[in-house]
Amino acid sequence: MKKDNRSTALVAVCAVSVMLAACGKGDISKSSQVLARVGDKEITSVYFERQVADLPESVRTLSVQGEGKRAVLEGLVNREILYAQALKKKLDKDGDLNRRLEDLKKELIIKSYLQNELAGKVKVDEKEIEDYYNNNPSEYQRREEVRISQIVVPDEARAAEMMEKLSIRRDFGDLAMNYSSDKESAERKGDVGWFTYQKLPKEIRDGVFRLRDGEVSKPYKMPQGYEIYKVTDRRTTSYPLAKVKDVIRLQLINEKSQKELKTLLDGLKKTTVVQVNEALLK
Repeated sequence: MKKDNRSTALVAVCAVSVMLAACGKGDISKSSQVLARVGDKEITSVYFERQVADLPESVRTLSVQGEGKRAVLEGLVNREILYAQALKKKLDKDGDLNRRLEDLKKELIIKSYLQNELAGKVKVDEKEIEDYYNNNPSEYQRREEVRISQIVVPDEARAAEMMEKLSIRRDFGDLAMNYSSDKESAERKGDVGWFTYQKLPKEIRDGVFRLRDGEVSKPYKMPQGYEIYKVTDRRTTSYPLAKVKDVIRLQLINEKSQKELKTLLDGLKKTTVVQVNEALLK
């Protein structure tokens, strides 16, 4: 009799398990929470809204209505499909990938920490923006700019060759188009646009900004190789405060954030033992 009872109980448990499994994999059309199911993974409305909130503001508005909403959901579905396949390949066990994930996790935690620590400490009001605009006329009022073309070559020997060709009045634009390793600017005969003094790299700003229209610089050793510059035009421009207000605000916020970060780090370093192996570093 006890054996029969155990058998009956076992059958009942199995039946309930089957029913639960069927419910879990059943139609989600009547669910108030589940937007989609991908295999065993459910994409809930809460998860969906959280993903939308993380989108850039310019995209977010288009993503919460009509086909935009469907496109976001399809993207989430595709991600789950690909993630499941990656797990089947055991890519989550890859050592190098896990180290990179750990670095990313560290960066995200640091970002969250700094947001909490610096919250409320970095503020820029309208008067600060106006004062900066008025006290720095060379940046936004009567701002001097130069238009520059460049030739980028891999080594000093090729740079000397370009200077020799320029000395016999070969056209700078033609040389840039035919010899420059920077293909993007080469297509424009070397043109890289307008620059203020401050926007130029520190290594070249003094020498290049002093050039007159049509003059060519000496070769400069830069990260991409050796670069030769030509000033093709100059202008003085002015921008009204209303047009540059947001740019100034962002600049001031960045400057204040860097100052607050330095203060925070200086304080933390006083209570943290840091050792550097200078011999090994060299």
